[in-house]
Amino acid sequence: MKKKSVKLTALVCCAAIVMSLAGCFGGAPRHNSGRETDLGNKIENGQTDPTGLTDPTTDPTTDPSTVPSTDPTGSGNTTDGLTYPDHVATYKEVHPDHAPGTVSGNEAVKLLSEVENAILHHEINCYADVEILFENPEKFGFDIKDATWGDFITVDQYPAEKQFYQEQLDKLLTINYDTLQGDDRICYDKLVFDIEETIYGYSYTAFEYYTMIFNYLVGPQSEILFILDVYSFDTVEDAEKYIALVKDIDRYYDLMCDYEETRAKLGFASSDDSYEEAAKSFDNLVKQKNDCFLYDTFEERLDNIKGLSASEKSRLISEHEKAMKEVAFPEFEECARRMRALKGSGGTDQGLCQFKGGDAYYAMLTRITTNNSATVQESIDALEKRIKYVYDDYTRIASSGTSWYSEYSKHKYSKGSLEDNLDFLRSSVKSDFPDIPAHQYYTMDVPKVFEENFSPAAYLGYHLDNFNANLIIINHKSADSDKDFGVTVAHEAYPGHMFQSLYTRAHTNHPYMYLSTSIGYNEGWAVYVENYSMRYFSGNGVTDASKLVSYESDLSLLVSTRIDYGIHAENWSLKECVDYFKKFGFSVTEKSFKKYYTLIITDPGYYAKYGMGYLWTQQIMDDMRAKFPNKSEKEIHTAYLDSLTGTFPQIRKNMEMRLS
Repeated sequence: MKKKSVKLTALVCCAAIVMSLAGCFGGAPRHNSGRETDLGNKIENGQTDPTGLTDPTTDPTTDPSTVPSTDPTGSGNTTDGLTYPDHVATYKEVHPDHAPGTVSGNEAVKLLSEVENAILHHEINCYADVEILFENPEKFGFDIKDATWGDFITVDQYPAEKQFYQEQLDKLLTINYDTLQGDDRICYDKLVFDIEETIYGYSYTAFEYYTMIFNYLVGPQSEILFILDVYSFDTVEDAEKYIALVKDIDRYYDLMCDYEETRAKLGFASSDDSYEEAAKSFDNLVKQKNDCFLYDTFEERLDNIKGLSASEKSRLISEHEKAMKEVAFPEFEECARRMRALKGSGGTDQGLCQFKGGDAYYAMLTRITTNNSATVQESIDALEKRIKYVYDDYTRIASSGTSWYSEYSKHKYSKGSLEDNLDFLRSSVKSDFPDIPAHQYYTMDVPKVFEENFSPAAYLGYHLDNFNANLIIINHKSADSDKDFGVTVAHEAYPGHMFQSLYTRAHTNHPYMYLSTSIGYNEGWAVYVENYSMRYFSGNGVTDASKLVSYESDLSLLVSTRIDYGIHAENWSLKECVDYFKKFGFSVTEKSFKKYYTLIITDPGYYAKYGMGYLWTQQIMDDMRAKFPNKSEKEIHTAYLDSLTGTFPQIRKNMEMRLS
């Protein structure tokens, strides 16, 4: 009963460190998770470097029959009434070839826009989503009155959902693709890919229950306070609807607890440790009850309401505080109790391959989270090849003498404060990257209660119809001691998430291209430019020393990504994961890696979206440089960004057309 809405990975990029990189709002989308509380993205707020290195059926569109008996792990306990795939679907089964359509010219463009609009209005379907995404939602045809977080789609609604998406796909396929041009063609490709994956996902009700919502690190509870902070008020009604949203947390989080309890009853229970960690994450929220930053920022936001009387302001402040203390925080306490009550359900944390149909689900996740058509095995092969290249070249440089040592040991890839790094990067990237629209941003300090599990910096984009709605969050506890803080800022801001978000929004007439899921694209770009930006801080361009720093970050991320596949595709144990790390010289123990093992188990694809996104991005960039040696870095990067947020095969095709 996860909510299905547009997954909106362009919305927020914030808050985890994955290896040496600063990660982002925007977690790996689980099928039908759409939005958990941040419209389909989860705040990945944790220091998540396990190494410590950084000093379908043949026809997937047909409804499957119910699979009788057996529990999801195959031990044969009870009938669950769920439907499962009987094999891992090939890419062609999910994305078959289609006969050319006949609708062309202006009629084709009009039909494309109609389908795009139908999808967006189907998926962005509650007040909470609309008010976050748009400053002027009426311009996009949105007018939702009831201030709620929305509802959840349950498995009995799967057939209707599947039918809706099939109807939209059928409309798209009547279009003569060859008559489309520019971003119309790109949007068509993206819509077809996403819709076909959604149709496949809605074919099997078991897909609903493989993963928990309340992952301790990246669940919706990790971001709820930050999301609430970006709602703005122009009228008293805005503030009153915000208070209604706070009150609706009770209902909405009860639905998610109900989901977790249903999972356990069906035999999909997580481990006692996972439930305890989820409970602790709610405990941390409750600690904010008497001193939450939202009390102050709510009052500050009231100042934007013109003509607000003192008595009205006092009333709103009182009602907000009451809603927080008597509804929201008690609900978080209840969630903690309900998660702890699930301990003893007999569940274990295990890879998806251990669940019936889990291998097909993970294959789907691989395509969605890595924005690619590659199979799981093809992804593993490409990953191992890249790991070998990085490891071998790292070893070659490190053993080739000591000329690199002084720069390496003394390197400091930062210009000081957040503002200093932003100013430096905004100027430095101009030679290698295209221009972006005029824009503004503002900053926010991480509340102390979240400092231990928050990255040095993070980016939050909202009101995507306004280039000035950009928030950069800074964690002084870690940022102030991070000698490579500058590359973290590059990942989050220039030329990373904020830069890419602004550029994409300015270069397409299709909002679907910046509202829909492209998590592998988003994170792949951010990791790529993080490494690229090291040349600006080194003072000497790309050197052996800067390569070593970059390789250390790469190796940690790529090895962790390989472990993601190892756990979910090959059932690697905790020990096998640790042994794999040790092959590359990492000082990792079973004790030190256990929480990361739990993270990967409970959020399949967590590392894959970063690691494979980066790998495919880097691979495309390298191939384009080799194929078009006379093109400048700015031309290469511009062609990439102009190809927009499609899949990597789509991006490759579009780049080649632009560079030829």
